[in-house]
Amino acid sequence: MKITKLGLLTFLSVLLFFYSCDKEETLAEDGSLKKGKPVTYDLSISVPCEGNSWVVANPAATANLVVTGGIKNWTNSSDKIRTYFYAKTTGTIQVGIRAKLDVSSTLKITLGDETQELTFDKGNTYKDYNVGTFNINQTGYQFIELEGVSNGGSAFGDISDILLGDSSWNSNISYINTEWFYWGRRGPSVHLGYQVPANKNITWFYNEVTVPVGGDPNGSYFMANGFSGGYFGMQVNSATERRVLFSVWSAFDTQDPNQVPAEYTVEPLGYGSGVTVGEFGGEGSGAQSYLVYDWKPGTTYKFLLKGESNSSNSTDYTAYFYAPEVGDWKLIASFRRPFPNSSHLTGLYSFLENFNTTTGDETRTADYSNQWVYDTQGTWDEMTTAKFTTDATGGAGARIDYDGGLNGDNFYLRNCGFFSDNETPNTSFTRTANGTAPNIDFTKLEVPSISTPSIQTLMDRTGWTIVDYSTQEDKDGEGDTGRAADVLDGDVDTYWHSCWSGCTATAPHHIIVDMGQANTVNGFSFTQRQNLSRTVQNLEIQISDDNATWQSLGDFVLEKATNQQNIELGTAETFRYFKFIAKVAHDGTNNAAMAEIGTFIVE
Repeated sequence: MKITKLGLLTFLSVLLFFYSCDKEETLAEDGSLKKGKPVTYDLSISVPCEGNSWVVANPAATANLVVTGGIKNWTNSSDKIRTYFYAKTTGTIQVGIRAKLDVSSTLKITLGDETQELTFDKGNTYKDYNVGTFNINQTGYQFIELEGVSNGGSAFGDISDILLGDSSWNSNISYINTEWFYWGRRGPSVHLGYQVPANKNITWFYNEVTVPVGGDPNGSYFMANGFSGGYFGMQVNSATERRVLFSVWSAFDTQDPNQVPAEYTVEPLGYGSGVTVGEFGGEGSGAQSYLVYDWKPGTTYKFLLKGESNSSNSTDYTAYFYAPEVGDWKLIASFRRPFPNSSHLTGLYSFLENFNTTTGDETRTADYSNQWVYDTQGTWDEMTTAKFTTDATGGAGARIDYDGGLNGDNFYLRNCGFFSDNETPNTSFTRTANGTAPNIDFTKLEVPSISTPSIQTLMDRTGWTIVDYSTQEDKDGEGDTGRAADVLDGDVDTYWHSCWSGCTATAPHHIIVDMGQANTVNGFSFTQRQNLSRTVQNLEIQISDDNATWQSLGDFVLEKATNQQNIELGTAETFRYFKFIAKVAHDGTNNAAMAEIGTFIVE
């Protein structure tokens, strides 16, 4: 085909016109709003929202909006979403987004104290859009904040990545990459390794912990008395529950407690009133105990741990907790660990971690004070030197918001929240000695003992039916299972699951069971979904004689474990109907699952 000189000039003019439009600035000279354009800029850095974004001050919304693939389900204009990255230098940076927009949407995009507002046209596939030019004025953590202004439908669009450029920034920007999404969203754990007096056999370890007001987001574990075989401290498990937790690892290396051979099983020797004892897995395996206790920020709590060998090839570990609200040492639990690392306490340390990915953007901190050890010769020694360290998440640079050291006469730990004034790991600190040993009369501490357990017999579920449920996955999202009726089928490999395939279910969820007649019941049994996905953490049980008037038996907590878990009631209850209400899942999402539900009597 012959192209005339005039035609060629026309073609080049059109091409230049479209190129110029793509390079258009966000605002026209008169200040009017322009539409976001598909990218022709050098935006060579893609920060995945799935691993780096949180909804500001709203963990529940984070669980619903920041999902596989990035930001989705974004309908509420009050949900501001921040995507974090670390800048190693300063200067001018170009910002864009990778988005799929089912409707036209107007967004505010903020970096530092600069904000741009753009309208993006509808698009059925993911496209890269330029936002504009911003300035980074200081090194350290930054965030791009997205705020929905208006849209032509119910959602502001799906956003997979925040884009940055030009290529000169490639070596100066870091963020959580795909390999580190889970641990990076939890944030780095931080530790204090205490210098123990040399040539001493340590039998007791004493420590004090104070969590400042505001330093206790959900998902925090303030571990006080760690040792080579386990750990002991206090947690924030939900908005309504806090615990004192003591765990001892098995020497057998497995993530599944059901695989631990009998000769390696950590054996309970006794536990205090109100303490729950069970197994744990997923981070090694072993025995775990916890006391639901509403400890308060701003209050100092004391922890006392004993370790000594009372039987061949084993060491017994016993934990006591002192709360000023109680005014006395309370036994948490005692465990016997076969094949121990030592016949006494070794490897003494403290740590601070976050176990909830939806609160990885919130800073937590604690003061650790007045550390002492007591040896086999009856001597107290004060530990005044500790080394600050971080975990693999911090060591790999996936997150560097880690900190620890001295706060006056105390040690402290701080993590998460994307602060930039971090301490150098492997730095040692020495605090001022207190000089006054703990005043503890060991003879008055409760001696652990095991009472004869009651025999819990599961009740026959023949004739039981599901008469109501709030949600179930019956659209083949779980294949041949997912229905509410599957909690009564006697098969732990089938399970109920909240609706998610083509639908949205919001916690709490409920299932109502009709036992066919009134029964006298001592407790309830629950078996979690066996792959431990969407496991239930917090639940409520209600009972009824007529499926109309309901009585609550209270809120309860389940472990993230595959074994059957029993909840024994304080007094037997007689009823025909009961309602299982799943309030909070272990993964913090709105979904939940359960394999089996039953009741038992005590004989």
